[in-house]
Amino acid sequence: MLFLTSILASYRSFNYFLLHYNFSLLSNFMPYQLIELNDASANIECPFCKQAIIDWAQEQYIQPCEHTLFIAMDLGFEFIADRFEEGMNQNVDELHEDPNMNVFEVLTTTSYENLIILKSDLGVENLFRYVGVSDR
Repeated sequence: MLFLTSILASYRSFNYFLLHYNFSLLSNFMPYQLIELNDASANIECPFCKQAIIDWAQEQYIQPCEHTLFIAMDLGFEFIADRFEEGMNQNVDELHEDPNMNVFEVLTTTSYENLIILKSDLGVENLFRYVGVSDR
């Protein structure tokens, strides 16, 4: 009976450890919502104010609104708001010089409240555009 009690106590301690460890992992995780867009040639609209952030009919097709945090491609950044760049581990100039730059990883590991990432195909295999917006 003592052996069984000891096993049960160990099991409870182990479960407590797992719960605590998983919680600490989750607290370091930056939540974001990823919306994948199917049409690479379609305008990209802000889900909050409905402004076309990418408007292919305009000569200056990039039209960030007040909710826009960044417009980036796997190749680099086209636009970034100061309030988003301040939370990044590296600034954009350093990232552009980094031959191992992974734009999507940088975007998804930067903590920003209520982040929505709109992802669209660039029309070139395995290259994407990312538009980040938030109402904060």
